[in-house]
Amino acid sequence: MKKGQRFEISLPIILINTFFIAGYYVANSLTGAGVNEVVKFQLLTSWEGTGYGEFIPQLLLGLLYILITMVLVFIASKKATTKNNYFVTIVGLIAILINPTTSDFYEWFRPYTHFAEIDSISISKLKNNSKVVFSEKPKSFIYIYAESFERTFFNEEIFPGLVTELKKKDSNYIDFTNVEQVYGTGSTMMGMVASQCGVFSVPSITGEFMGGISCLGNKLQDAGYDLHYIQGGALDFAGTREFYTNHGFKNLTGISFFKEKYKEDKYFSQWGVYDEYLLKESFQRYRKLKSENKPFGLFLVTLDTHYPKGHKSLLCDLKYEDGKNPFLNAIKCSDRNIASFIRQVLEEDNGETLIILASDHLALKTTASYLLKSIPRRNLLRFYNLEKQDVNNLKPASTLDIGTTLLHALGIKDQLGVGVNLFSNEKTLLERYERKTNNFLRSLTPKIEEASLTSRK
Repeated sequence: MKKGQRFEISLPIILINTFFIAGYYVANSLTGAGVNEVVKFQLLTSWEGTGYGEFIPQLLLGLLYILITMVLVFIASKKATTKNNYFVTIVGLIAILINPTTSDFYEWFRPYTHFAEIDSISISKLKNNSKVVFSEKPKSFIYIYAESFERTFFNEEIFPGLVTELKKKDSNYIDFTNVEQVYGTGSTMMGMVASQCGVFSVPSITGEFMGGISCLGNKLQDAGYDLHYIQGGALDFAGTREFYTNHGFKNLTGISFFKEKYKEDKYFSQWGVYDEYLLKESFQRYRKLKSENKPFGLFLVTLDTHYPKGHKSLLCDLKYEDGKNPFLNAIKCSDRNIASFIRQVLEEDNGETLIILASDHLALKTTASYLLKSIPRRNLLRFYNLEKQDVNNLKPASTLDIGTTLLHALGIKDQLGVGVNLFSNEKTLLERYERKTNNFLRSLTPKIEEASLTSRK
């Protein structure tokens, strides 16, 4: 830096570079994919219930980098010579242009590609309030969102002996093994919206999060279903409460319930109650709902396999191989816990309740991420207690298709968003657009925004 250089130009350039580098480091340490749409979504929704303690090292390093840069700028400005030099400005602008944060921001705001099909998708389609028609007796169901529990962990070549209980053939289930992750579906809330609405999430600061979009809960509420949602974390995190109350759910259970029931810290991780206690409560809720002889939908979300390291409770004595990878140890425990819960339900259910087991999204950056780089990654999607039928379980699909598929499994002939019934021969977005699917979805953003911010009536 030189005294003759215009400080009001060079200083902002230095500050932008500094915050871009620090921000990218922190964001990438969480997502493994830089400052992507997951970061954008989270910045625009509630942070309540975030397990900040797990990210203290990254946050401290980011702040330390900013502090050191500020000190160096101060020292340089004190020792500058009198010669005029625009080198800092030129190099600084180049540095901003080639910074990965800049390219990520460009992805946030770049112009949408035009797709003719989007012109034919009306706002009323996304608000569809058509009367629910059953093709058979309404069937109750339990939907398990398994946090970050992607199908890739079933791969015996990469993870020998990791998943064992959920691989057993002691019950009938239908697997869909080619469920990809597409644009706007990469976090828990985003994955839940995609699987229940057939579109990706558009955050709102109005408290009407996706309120205008007709989703699974709206359809089932109109059909007389009693809908319950249980998670071990904070209900206000990332718009969870707003989404579910806007979409037909009257009964929501979160961390405050478990804090009342379990007073000691040993029952909780950074993110919420351990899965053993969540699943215990979920089984009791299932029994109660089943005894009421009314169609119900019970949604539950596990937490023990949350990035970056997972959380193995004191009740789990399992470890994977040498036990040095904490996230894989958590996957091992979750495999047993979820499989045990499903067996409990199946043993006394007599085939009356459909069970859906699905990952909410692919795992973000964890202590096992380096093992996932060499293979195609897929989400988990499985249906229990469903009559065997001819299905193409290799059909290219995404979480956007789950809600429509579930409606058909329940005997309801309807469609949600841009999702399709995976039990049919209808082509999914991935079959129609292949590598252009993400561009297609991005281009759908204005219509989702318009539909979500207004009443469904």
